Amino acid sequence: MEVSRPRETHSGKIVAWLVLLVVALGLRVGLAWCFPNVFHADEIYQTLEPAHRLVYGYGVIPWEWRTGIRSWILPAFLAGVMRVTGWMGSGSSGYIFGVDVFLSIASLTAVWFGYLWARRVSGREAAIIAAGASTFFFALVYFAPKALTEIVATDFLLPGLYLGVYGEQSSEKKRLFLAGILCGLAASLRIQLIPAVAVAALYFCFPRWRQRIPAVLAGLALPVLAFGLVDAFTWSYPFQSFILNFRVNVFEGRSLIYGVDPWYWYLPELLYLLGPVIVFLWKGGRRSPFLAVMFLVIVGSHSLLGHKELRFIYPAIPMAIPLASIGFVESIAEIKSRLKLPEVSRLVVVAGILCFTLSSLLCVRILVHRRKDSLPMRAFDQLSRDSSLCGVALDHVHWSWVGGYTHLHRNVPILPIRDGADLLNKAPSFNALVAPVAIPGVPDGFERGDCWGGVCVYRRAGACIAPQPEDTLNAILQRTGQ
Repeated sequence: MEVSRPRETHSGKIVAWLVLLVVALGLRVGLAWCFPNVFHADEIYQTLEPAHRLVYGYGVIPWEWRTGIRSWILPAFLAGVMRVTGWMGSGSSGYIFGVDVFLSIASLTAVWFGYLWARRVSGREAAIIAAGASTFFFALVYFAPKALTEIVATDFLLPGLYLGVYGEQSSEKKRLFLAGILCGLAASLRIQLIPAVAVAALYFCFPRWRQRIPAVLAGLALPVLAFGLVDAFTWSYPFQSFILNFRVNVFEGRSLIYGVDPWYWYLPELLYLLGPVIVFLWKGGRRSPFLAVMFLVIVGSHSLLGHKELRFIYPAIPMAIPLASIGFVESIAEIKSRLKLPEVSRLVVVAGILCFTLSSLLCVRILVHRRKDSLPMRAFDQLSRDSSLCGVALDHVHWSWVGGYTHLHRNVPILPIRDGADLLNKAPSFNALVAPVAIPGVPDGFERGDCWGGVCVYRRAGACIAPQPEDTLNAILQRTGQ
């Protein structure tokens, strides 16, 4: 019996981890599949749409891809996922589900990171709370399947930070080399993370600079050079996407067109995202100064930029969870010490999970309110299963919220409509119209079909004549600089 206990304990840990990861994956994929939505149009048009073009040869081309300020590496990976998962459903549903699963699996690094980091710093109680909270915390669950560069970059950054500081099981050079690769991937996917990666690299090397710098720099350089070479083959010169992105958005101020906010804008946003557990960050940061510095560098560097969006500071959220878990356990320990209460680990863990659950529930309302309307996208999902579709028009429905050809998955023209006269003139060029339920002047022959919250699909029988090239969506985007 004594000999079997270690095996039973080891097996129990494996089962517990499998259950935790399955629950985390189920929550992420389930939310994306049962409640489809778009938080920002970039999750379609900057990643999935170019991926769709790589696989199927057609897609919407916004100004970023005409200018060449985006790397093809992430869309290429997503294109591979699309290719191998398209069989999983009709129309666009198969590969959309496949992408959700792929990105959700990648996001599970947050659960792994939260547990290991908190255990290293504060012990088993904080580790269990951090792992549990990282499993169900709504901000992590909600953003996990989003094809946004800041989300995918975080999936690489978290293990990179852990291996750069801990991970003594492997040799130091191998560990730091791998940490450099992961952090380099994060910075290459999201150049706004360069300040955080630079600070982390300096910390990895301290205090044995001569012995550690070669491994860290070699690891960092590998993905950066790979991104540069891909730019050389896919664009005009090496590192074009990096250089032009910086020039267009910083020197030319293109990003400021989409809004400018004061430096402190992220402070209340963090409160909304994290809820009451934000009060434990201070104590957690005192126990884990490095992770606290990473959190502050990410939030601080983004605060210096004029254009701000909630999703930009997502990388700080999975760092805040273990910090707050550590702070919670430390606070409870202080209270027990002052009141001379007995040690009851299970009650501490239960109280911590309840605290994070409350904070997560408060976060739900904020993110649900901030998400964009996905109802027009459902119209395109339905049309993707219609083999008779020969053209689709958008009237009083903005092109950026229909999901592009990623959701339409039919190589037919998309025709934005300006007004009633334009609708009638272009009617022969489409046999599906996505428009509000109360739209006046629907062309003859069109009948209203399914509706989603006031957005309907109108259909007519018959074929379409080819539209004027300048009337198609891509031509309009090029003409207007969108």
